[in-house]
Amino acid sequence: MEQTSLNNIKQRAFDKIGSMYLAAATNAGEIAPYWSIDEERAEAFKKRDLIDVDVYNYILTLIEKDRT
Repeated sequence: MEQTSLNNIKQRAFDKIGSMYLAAATNAGEIAPYWSIDEERAEAFKKRDLIDVDVYNYILTLIEKDRT
């Protein structure tokens, strides 16, 4: 029973982080998502988005390793 519950939690975590990863990757892939702010801040936000993508990717990798 506990193993099934743990597997359900792992699956939900994977799904949640996966959706966050997809959103971050979409934002990072936009050509000009920050067109309304100055170029320096836009570049800082773009770097932040790319770091978010790397973080979510790393978390997904850890979850997948734990599931196997």
